[in-house]
Amino acid sequence: MNAKQLLQTILLIKTVGVFSLVNIQTKKFGLSGHIDWRVNSKREKVKEMMKFAWKGYAENAWGFNELNSELGVPHNESVFGSHHIGLSIIDSLDTLFIMGLKEEYEQGRKWVADNFTLDNIDDYLSVYELTVRIAGGLLSMYAMTGDDVYITQSEYVIRKLLPAFNSSMHIPHARINPAAKKAAPHPWTPESLLGEIASLNMEFYYTSEITGHRKYRPIVHHVRDQLDMLFKPRDMYPDYIHPRTALWGPLKMSMGPKGGGGLYEGMLKSWLRSNQLDDQARDLYMKAIHQVINSMVGLSFGGLTYVGELSNFHVIRRMEHSTCFAGGLIALGSQAFYNDSRLEAKHLQLGKDLALSCRESYRRSATGLGPESFQFDSVPREDATARESDSKAYRLRPDVVETYLILWRLTHDQKYRDWGWEVVEALEKYCRTKFGFAGLQNVYDPKGPRDGVQGSHFLSETLKFLYLLFSKDSLLPLKKWVFNTAGHPLPVRYINNKFRGSQLKPYVHFSI
Repeated sequence: MNAKQLLQTILLIKTVGVFSLVNIQTKKFGLSGHIDWRVNSKREKVKEMMKFAWKGYAENAWGFNELNSELGVPHNESVFGSHHIGLSIIDSLDTLFIMGLKEEYEQGRKWVADNFTLDNIDDYLSVYELTVRIAGGLLSMYAMTGDDVYITQSEYVIRKLLPAFNSSMHIPHARINPAAKKAAPHPWTPESLLGEIASLNMEFYYTSEITGHRKYRPIVHHVRDQLDMLFKPRDMYPDYIHPRTALWGPLKMSMGPKGGGGLYEGMLKSWLRSNQLDDQARDLYMKAIHQVINSMVGLSFGGLTYVGELSNFHVIRRMEHSTCFAGGLIALGSQAFYNDSRLEAKHLQLGKDLALSCRESYRRSATGLGPESFQFDSVPREDATARESDSKAYRLRPDVVETYLILWRLTHDQKYRDWGWEVVEALEKYCRTKFGFAGLQNVYDPKGPRDGVQGSHFLSETLKFLYLLFSKDSLLPLKKWVFNTAGHPLPVRYINNKFRGSQLKPYVHFSI
């Protein structure tokens, strides 16, 4: 598409509205062209699940954040409580859009345009969740549609977050009060979680790019510079850091997305989204992941690879379900080692090995769904299973299927689609309720109770990744789009060759 055609498309969008935009995309750019007919029935099944989950939310919890799918009422114990922020709406928009669910998408877009606000919320909300889910979801929709509603609302959210960075070291506090414009730490610790503060780069960077307001980018870049310069015990990043002193908290290291794993993810994806020009982000990722592999990755007696946790540099041979995103992350990160084919192959293989271990945590349960945490002990048959001290629950989390998607895209090994379909079947059998989907209290008890919660991440991530798994690679190709930590795709930066790296253009990519 040349510049004249792009301008004509933008003018047409503003004239006929967003509902027509979906029709334009479907006809002109052929969303149907992304169908892999070998697995289209599976793709359509995931689409039906999304439509059903959205219907339950829209009819029973509209404007609230999440749905209690057992009772058909709002679930008010999510990260944003009972405030009418519409978390499930904003989180779901890009999933609805890429699935071509036009009526549902327009319903959500109208709510964002007419009702979304943070002005009346006199309460402390998570800076991380507001950034990656709310701002990230809105920015993703702007990237795919060019609709001014999304750029206006996303910048509005970013501006609301700025007081969180008013610390002596400019490291953000964990929570923000939008009405009072005041920041505060977590209620249970004065420190900020490393992964939460290191996962904000892409959203702030992209906001600067599309608005032309450069002030947002330096705010988060300063955080990165601080982390890069700090003394790191044994060259590793602890999970906690104090925003006022930049001193590390307890010597606990993990690959969880809110711990050290969030830093590694943020830096790798910043490098990928920069068109592989952000050398600082790449170097930081490469150094950090090297230490993770040396200190936290191990092989169980049963032959399964795990990435454990460190407590005072003592390895705990346990993985959280959320840590299973590391398989996809490390496989994706193999691209950072393009100068060394041996290391590139090693990192890709490690990603595959971690995917297998996480799949085993699903396969070894009675429901085919994995627990919140699982161990790797001296008894091989008990590898990748939960103990009494762990959570045996399943919370509709996306981390395992995200890894399947990335490895499918990188290898086209059929087993990743097969494993993904096993998840779909288990979700249908054990998690489908009258009003939507819900997690399980005990994955080892097929007749056990469900938790009743249809988290927004189920719509924004789990179902999106499964849908993409059964689509052609041309739908949100990994070379053109990077998923933020909440599963929202942001475009790889368009670089003007004449001013390579010095002048950036917002990349509105219409042909998803």
